[in-house]
Amino acid sequence: MSQNIFEMKRIYKKFDTMLSAQAHVHSLSNPSKMATYGYSISALECKMGAILHELDDMVCSDCYARKGRYIFPDVQNALNKRLSHIKNDPLWVDAMIYILNKKRKDKKKLSLFRWHDSGDIQSEEHLDKICEIARATPNIKHWLPTKEIVMVRNYSKTHIFPENLNVRISAFKINGKAVKIDGTTTSVTATKVGVNKDESNHDCPIYADKLHVHEHGKSCGDCTACYNRLITNVTYLKH
Repeated sequence: MSQNIFEMKRIYKKFDTMLSAQAHVHSLSNPSKMATYGYSISALECKMGAILHELDDMVCSDCYARKGRYIFPDVQNALNKRLSHIKNDPLWVDAMIYILNKKRKDKKKLSLFRWHDSGDIQSEEHLDKICEIARATPNIKHWLPTKEIVMVRNYSKTHIFPENLNVRISAFKINGKAVKIDGTTTSVTATKVGVNKDESNHDCPIYADKLHVHEHGKSCGDCTACYNRLITNVTYLKH
């Protein structure tokens, strides 16, 4: 008799339509610089970000997601609805899996997905849900930038991140260094291109000067460095 005979297998809800699944996620976000979708929540709900926002010379000091269109009532309403689904909807994971496996961008299946173009993980449970979604969408590379180093470190002690999920720890301070955690990569926000000379570093092409070899203007173009676990650090130019 197999020793696994009594193991419980996760049963996912089988949605019939995108509309029925969308009722459990509200909507995906559509970051303008990227050729894919994301899932954003309010930056006002960030844990570590809220602390860093009150300090000088931090990446979060002048947070882009706390101003501009992000503070419009309809945008905040959408961000808060997504967060509510994450916390309270038992079918959120199932619905996200269905949507990501079915969703198209420019008539093509998704191959990339960004978590939190606004906001950050709320708990280890939230992180675990993202990992579950990544495992069930193996044809998509997921990128999760985060400053919640305590949550990530605690979670990584007892869990292994899916191969298609790149958890990238962001440095707190501008021109600073990010905390390195096993199974993750890092990123830094810098005031000039080329500050990180390490061979494993990649300078983000967005906002880079005209001499930069990967110049794409203000879009990602065909660059997928942020999703790549083999690129151990990405440097973003402060703008």
